[in-house]
Amino acid sequence: MKVPFRRDRGARPEPVPDGVVPEHALRLGPVGDVPEGVIRRVSDHPPIAVVRHGTTIHAVEDRCPHAGALLSRGTVVGDTITCPAHHTCFRADTGRSSGRFASRALRTYPIVVVDTIAYIDPTPRAAKAAKRTACP
Repeated sequence: MKVPFRRDRGARPEPVPDGVVPEHALRLGPVGDVPEGVIRRVSDHPPIAVVRHGTTIHAVEDRCPHAGALLSRGTVVGDTITCPAHHTCFRADTGRSSGRFASRALRTYPIVVVDTIAYIDPTPRAAKAAKRTACP
């Protein structure tokens, strides 16, 4: 069976429109309070970690899908998060794995900024963004 070509495989997830805060959103706080290049856990249920890269804040699940390690204990270089257990790399914007080991993509969460205050929607983005990436 032939699989049709899909243009959206490498596409970034659609952001939530500015100024629209879901009722069940988690308040992250002022955008300037999120340190750049450092990943930190902000929620236990669901486990969510945030990282700022430039002027953009990304929210991802805080568990490695392969080893179950806390990604908030990992390292961040540019827009890449590295798992502390087995050094799998994940892109902060899409959640896709990159590098030597392939793994299921991380769940990503929409961030809404209203008057410099950031909010996280605890509902993950669509499942199609969490497709497994091929080994390089």
